[in-house]
Amino acid sequence: MRAISRSDGYLGAGMIGMLLSAGYLHMTLDLPMGEIDQPGAGVFPLLVAGVLFIASLSALWEGWQRRATSVALDLPQGKDRTRLIKLIFLLLIYFLVIPWVGFPISSIAFCSLLIRLLSTLTWRRSIVYAFFMTAAIHLIFITALKVPMPVGALIEMFRS
Repeated sequence: MRAISRSDGYLGAGMIGMLLSAGYLHMTLDLPMGEIDQPGAGVFPLLVAGVLFIASLSALWEGWQRRATSVALDLPQGKDRTRLIKLIFLLLIYFLVIPWVGFPISSIAFCSLLIRLLSTLTWRRSIVYAFFMTAAIHLIFITALKVPMPVGALIEMFRS
C-alpha cells in the first residue's frame, strides 16, 4: 500500500473543502440576503462559504507546492485511530439525523456523545455542557443572526 504524503493530504483536504464550500454556497443562495443596513439570514453563511473556499484554495496551493519534497503523513494508530473513526462516524450520523430530528435534539445528543468520546467527564456533566453549548449556538445563530435551523421532519409530523 502506497504511503500517503502530506502533499496528498493537503490536496485531498483542499478538494473536499472546495466541494463542501460549493454545496454550502448552493444552500445559502436560498436564504434572504437582506439590505446593507439590515443583513438577512444568508449573509453569515455566505461569508462562511467564502472563507471555506479560500482556505480550500490555500490547501490546494500548499499541496501542489510541496508535492516534490513531501514526506509521508503519520496516520493515527491504536486508540487515536479508533477515536478518529468514532468522531467521523458521529459527525456523519449527526448530519444525517439533523433534518429528521431537528437542531436542538440532535445537537444536544451529538455534543453529549462528542464530549464523552473526547473526555473523561460523566454522562450527567456531558449532557449539561451539551445543553449549554446548544443553547449558546441557538442564541447566536437562530436568535441573533436569524439563521434558520432545521426543526425536524419528525417533529413537524407530530405538530400536524
